[in-house]
Amino acid sequence: MWSQYLRTRKRNSITAVFHELHPDPVYCSSEQWIKLINETTDSTEVLIGDLMERKLIVESSDDDVREFEKVASGLERKLNQPIILYLMTAQGCNFGCGYCPVPETAKKHGASLLSIEDAIAGIELWQKHLKDVYDPNLQYFVIFYGGEPLLNKETIRASLACLKMKKEAGDLPSNINLMIATNGLLVDDETIAMCKEYNVMVGVGLDGPKGPNDALRVDSDGNGTFDRTVASIKKLVQNGIRTFASTSITPFNIDRISEYSSFFSDLGIEKFGFNFLKGRMLLKLVGADGVEDYYRKASRGVIENARKQSRPNFEYQMEKKQTAFDQRDFYPVDCTCYGNQLVIQPDGQVSNCPFYKAWLGHIKDTGSDFRIWNQPIVKEWRKRLPLYHSGEAKAISGGGCAWSSIELKGDLLTVDESSQIFSEEVLNELIWSRYDRL
Repeated sequence: MWSQYLRTRKRNSITAVFHELHPDPVYCSSEQWIKLINETTDSTEVLIGDLMERKLIVESSDDDVREFEKVASGLERKLNQPIILYLMTAQGCNFGCGYCPVPETAKKHGASLLSIEDAIAGIELWQKHLKDVYDPNLQYFVIFYGGEPLLNKETIRASLACLKMKKEAGDLPSNINLMIATNGLLVDDETIAMCKEYNVMVGVGLDGPKGPNDALRVDSDGNGTFDRTVASIKKLVQNGIRTFASTSITPFNIDRISEYSSFFSDLGIEKFGFNFLKGRMLLKLVGADGVEDYYRKASRGVIENARKQSRPNFEYQMEKKQTAFDQRDFYPVDCTCYGNQLVIQPDGQVSNCPFYKAWLGHIKDTGSDFRIWNQPIVKEWRKRLPLYHSGEAKAISGGGCAWSSIELKGDLLTVDESSQIFSEEVLNELIWSRYDRL
């Protein structure tokens, strides 16, 4: 019998047949496929064998149940692995980007700075998590985030010293990567020296060339930031600091992003990643009627950029979906808020998301048995994951951003259409690009 997870795509005279939970397409002529489903031919043994190997032909519905349970169990194991510690060292920012929620959040909650004491407590709580579930095959990250984290260099430096001491003492594993996510303007000689001393990577926000970038990425006085940001990037690269870029897709660059791999490669960036705009700020920029068009144009631009780029896996959004597709591995999540990260807010509150104030308690008050994956909000957010809902691209769709769904629709369980549309477009691209390489 046919698996309930069997799906097809057709292009010209070719049909691609794949499993919804782990797409690994089988290709055949559309004529051959029609004959097979109508049981009108005997010359399909090889095709039938391929379909059985991929669990597209099953003995009973129990086989589908077991396959779903296998994928669900594997996904839960991945989600119960806190690979990221976010230390949000500053609530405020020296920028006033036209799509960022930070200024509004800082106005509402105050432009607070994370204390050294709370940062160290956050590291120690994360250390307890890793003692439970550490996997030497994974890469772990401590990310200094904001707002603008370099507004609080004192806490960053103290945290780096603590992390180094704990790694040297064997209290934390050695495979922990350190990153500062910054807008770049406060990168100075002190920052460079600190990054060298502690082997810190730097992720810099830049939305492309001068015109598109300066349309929305402005400082707190409303001035463009491109020249100063690029100068910081060049300084980091010249000093041997591993440097990455984060690029928001805006109405001002959406028609140019297909060329961005070339642009960032010329700057010496190691890798970059596109970001779809989220939350209410998106509505202010494109209007409610323009949201779907924005998602589709952005998706096509990201895909076209991947087609053109000369450096494989140079852009992160396409890389992670390509990897999942190639490895037949159910892609976990677009966002690590479903148990993969521990967030220490600037006021010391613990959260699962940098942008959502979950109020899980102050870091000083969390008990020794606190684990982020056991928190009710995390369990509730997991209900929105694509595995538990319809959708042919669920194996490479991470479900998107719960915070954005709350912002846009007032319901965390509603579909993040940016993730859904992008994943459907990417799945189609991956299926047919593989066929074209055969």
